[in-house]
Parts: sequence; C-alpha cells; structure tokens
Amino acid sequence: MIDQPLFELGRAHRVRGQGIHIRLHWTERVYAARGYRQAIVKVTSYATGRRNVAHHLTYISRDGKLELETDRGEILTTREDQKELLDRWAVDFDDRPKSRDAVNIVFSMPPGSSKEALKAAIRTTLGKQFPEHESVFAIHEDRQHPHAHTVIKMRGQEAAKKLRLNKPELYKLRQAFAQAAREQGVKLSATPRFARGIGKKAARQELYFMRKRGIKPKVDREAGQEARLDFERGGREVKLWERALSARNELEREQYRLEARKLRERAAKEGDAKARERFLGFALELERFARTMPKPKTRRQRWLEKLAEKSRPPQPQKDRDRGMGLGL
Repeated sequence: MIDQPLFELGRAHRVRGQGIHIRLHWTERVYAARGYRQAIVKVTSYATGRRNVAHHLTYISRDGKLELETDRGEILTTREDQKELLDRWAVDFDDRPKSRDAVNIVFSMPPGSSKEALKAAIRTTLGKQFPEHESVFAIHEDRQHPHAHTVIKMRGQEAAKKLRLNKPELYKLRQAFAQAAREQGVKLSATPRFARGIGKKAARQELYFMRKRGIKPKVDREAGQEARLDFERGGREVKLWERALSARNELEREQYRLEARKLRERAAKEGDAKARERFLGFALELERFARTMPKPKTRRQRWLEKLAEKSRPPQPQKDRDRGMGLGL
C-alpha cells in the first residue's frame, strides 16, 4: 500500500518537440510500473446558451430516464427539475454567440467497476476540482465500462471568472479522479503516456469509429503513401521528431532510476524495518520498469517496419522447418 498523503499534483511545462513535461510524484511512477489502468477523462463538448445546455442535460439523462445528481447532492428525476436547474444557471450565461457556458466531461472506469464506486469518485473529484462551479452528472452503464457524463457550468461563483481547461489542468483533473478511484478500491493511475513508453496519441473519436467500421480515414491513406515513398527512396534516416521521442523516452527512464535512488536513500535512513522494506520494494519496481519500459515508435516508423517485413524474400522451407525446431 502506498501512502496516500504523499500524492501531489505536478506542475506541467511544454518542451518543444517533446510535448508536455509533468513533474510526477514517485507514487504515480510506481502505479505505472505496476501497470495500473489509466484514468480516462475526456472533454467531449462545450455548450453555448440555454438551448444547447438543455440538449446536454437531455442527452446525459437519456431523455429524462436517468437521474441526475447535482454538486449539492440534489437528485433530479424529471424534466421539470432540469428546467429549474437551467433557470438558475442561465442567469450567468453570456450573450456572445460562441460563449462557452457549460462543458461536458466524461469520466470512465474499467469494466467490472462498481457503479457506486464511480459515483463516490465523481462526487469527490467534482468537489475538489470545481468547488466554485455548479455541476450535474449521470452514470451510464450501456457499455462494458461504467462512465459518468458531467455537465459543469463554466462561470463560477465569482461572476467574472470562468473555468479554465487547458492540458495541464485536464491532467490535474485526471490525477484527482485516479486518486478518488483508488480511495474506492479501483486501481487507476494518471501517468502521462511518455512515462509509460507510449508515443502514440489516442485516436480522435471520429477516426476511431471510422476504423472500427472498416473505413480507412484520409489521414491514414496519406501517411501510408508518404511512408511508402520514403521506403522506396531508401530513406531510413531518423526524423527530428523521432529523435525527440527517443530522447524523451530516455529522460523518463532516467527519472524512474532517479526516484529509485531517492527511495533507497530514504530506506537507508528509515528506522522502522517494515517501512525500510517497503521503500526498497518500491525502488525495485521503479528500476525494473526503467529497464523494461517500451520504446515508443512513430506511425512512420511502424509503417516502415511493415514495408520492410513485406519486402523480405520468402524463407526456404528447410529454413522455416529448422526455425520451428523441425529440422533433422
């Protein structure tokens, strides 16, 4: 068990060519080393004006069939309840045509997670991260993984202050949700993909569904054509962004080793034998992951590997049999 009080939110900054760097507490690195599932938090859309916000509430409540829970703990079960909520919120909506008056955020837990655990984690997360903003949420169980749709009013109690949701803020939100989930017994982590040896970004929702239907998006076709031309020209040079990706991977490995050294030093100063053993165990986990963490590849590199595999001459039958351990 890792001490929860040691959890802290890291500050983030951007490094050109290497994405956002976030200072991680060593506990988050241990969670990554253990392979904890990642907390999924996605901003799905924003709403402008009363009509659009009403549409969001209708959607997440499945046209009034699902109950909504507010930040005050109120349970909304009817369309009239939703109308009263909108009356209260609309007072703070802007008149500008493209004003963001509310945001819809989805929080997901792994398949098999408890609906009540998700509810408790959402209450905790919204209370900690958006204490000045009104919100409602509904739990959806129409997929294998339970997830919560939340609608949060962008303008808070201070009328001049609107909610800020940039990448570092969204990462903090993921961390807060992961911690709240762990408090409910659901092992989630909020480790950036670079710290897990993953370089590929998650596919945009529209691209994901196109590929699922067997449709090849234009961006995939263009990437494949570009890689094929590169391969035919004999181009095997490493691109600048690929060097940056590799350098970031090495940086993350060194961070795991650094945190492991710190934990060993802490263990050496620890008087309690059990605590010393725990810190040494954490250090071993971090060192092991520093050695085994995957090396990320760009889409171009994956395409080139596939093309190289296809271009190899077929292996003779005798060699294939020998490779399978069947040769005499």
